[in-house]
Amino acid sequence: MKYTVLYNQSAGKADSEKRAQQFKVLAQATQHKVVLVGTTSREQAIKYIQENIDNIKTLVVVGGDGSINTVFSALISMKASPVIGILPGGTVNNFARAMNIPLDNEKATKVILNGKGITTDLLHSDQRAIASSLTLGTVAEMAKGVRQEEKQRWGSLTYLVNGIKKLVTTKPASIQIKAGEQIHQFNTRFLLITTTSSIGGFTKFNPEVGVDDHQIHITILKRFSPWRIMGYFSYFITGQIRKLNDASYLKLEQANISSLDDKKVAVRIDGDEAGELPVNLYVKKQFIKIIVPESD
Repeated sequence: MKYTVLYNQSAGKADSEKRAQQFKVLAQATQHKVVLVGTTSREQAIKYIQENIDNIKTLVVVGGDGSINTVFSALISMKASPVIGILPGGTVNNFARAMNIPLDNEKATKVILNGKGITTDLLHSDQRAIASSLTLGTVAEMAKGVRQEEKQRWGSLTYLVNGIKKLVTTKPASIQIKAGEQIHQFNTRFLLITTTSSIGGFTKFNPEVGVDDHQIHITILKRFSPWRIMGYFSYFITGQIRKLNDASYLKLEQANISSLDDKKVAVRIDGDEAGELPVNLYVKKQFIKIIVPESD
């Protein structure tokens, strides 16, 4: 078996290279061939994958949701996906958690070498994949101002605290969601699209999401009361937010999301800035091949 291991070798990413090297040692010990590919930018990684796709059988990505997003984005225009293994290296790792992939490097390596393959949908916009989540408006602002050391120290609680601040201090966005003849309009501080049941490190956010159900799962907080903030987050972390009278929940096969006024509405995908509305969303059905634990 040949493994192509893609990792970020930019300054400050030494941990990714270390994880890649550890994988190589363990894989070669069991007679597998390993090629390490270090890149310094998202663009370089995407270019490498697209130019070498015919020679990549199993692609191992080192990193968190942003790194996984880079790999998935490179595959949007491809006819088929290589088999993908994940060595989690981010702070939250929503996608890896949802796939039950261990965060420990040695255990994750064993999953790649001995696990099984499953096929998942690929949710994407015109230019960018969505591995874990798309947020807009207030929710998209939650990650701003959060320092890396805060995320490493406090994890998901950092986003909860910052989220409360943003919900209280920002104004709602006026948006429209269009899917065919369906049109939905909202004034909202909270819109979240998820591809798995895990978000912000909480693994039970939306038990209804299936990674191969061909649906875009959209949660919108259509009414907001500052007195109910703690209640909102309680529902959020226990997977009950769709049951709130203040929330709407949509399942669509494709969607166009746009602003209803001149206000710029920021979009974040998998934790990274991804421009502003409007955005078109599509589902590439049962396209991505992921290695998961054999017991799943």
